[in-house]
Amino acid sequence: MISKTKTNCLTCTRRSDCFNILTNSELSFFNKNRILMHYKKGEIICKQGTFAQSIMYLYSGLAKIYIESKTKDLILNVIPEGDMIGLPSLFADNLYHYTAKALEDSVVCLIDAEVFKKQIQRNALFASEIINVLNKTSIQGFKRFISLTQKQLHGRFADILLHLITEIYGNTTFKLSLSRKDLAELTGMSTESIVRVIREFRQANILKVSGKSFEILDMEALQRISETG
Repeated sequence: MISKTKTNCLTCTRRSDCFNILTNSELSFFNKNRILMHYKKGEIICKQGTFAQSIMYLYSGLAKIYIESKTKDLILNVIPEGDMIGLPSLFADNLYHYTAKALEDSVVCLIDAEVFKKQIQRNALFASEIINVLNKTSIQGFKRFISLTQKQLHGRFADILLHLITEIYGNTTFKLSLSRKDLAELTGMSTESIVRVIREFRQANILKVSGKSFEILDMEALQRISETG
């Protein structure tokens, strides 16, 4: 656990846009009702089916959210710093509907769910910003659904690479925090299939891979594969 005294909602430079519209007194209210936690790579941040006591703000690091099943897990998304975990639980059944796990050593700000809900009810602008966050997540979910159900293996992998470039790493060269098994669960493939598709992208000079290091060599080809599926 990281001491709360080392961070403060009023002076935090990593606040999400939705918190930037709050007054100092509102930020102080949040500051009194949250705690900062450190999770090592591989640790569970929240567990599917458990009581949703907190809304979690990823202060630093990287995490994945996924649906657990008896046969095979399905990764819904990779969450970069600045994103929130647990919002769908607020006005539903107060349960986490997915599991979140740290892909890197991560710092998470846990905000009391009831405090978060009260602020939404009191502040229309804040509520509007939260709706925007949920809408963005919904649209990403629609795109993921189309990718998983309408595209072939190469199209699915191209979509994930583009997502990692634009939303996670912000660069065409990056050190991948996901395992090959993670990539398989993210694209709805078997591990064997994702290894084969990576090999074929390398042979086509679209992708350069060295261990965990990925480099996109041909963005036009990658976008074309994504579009054609």
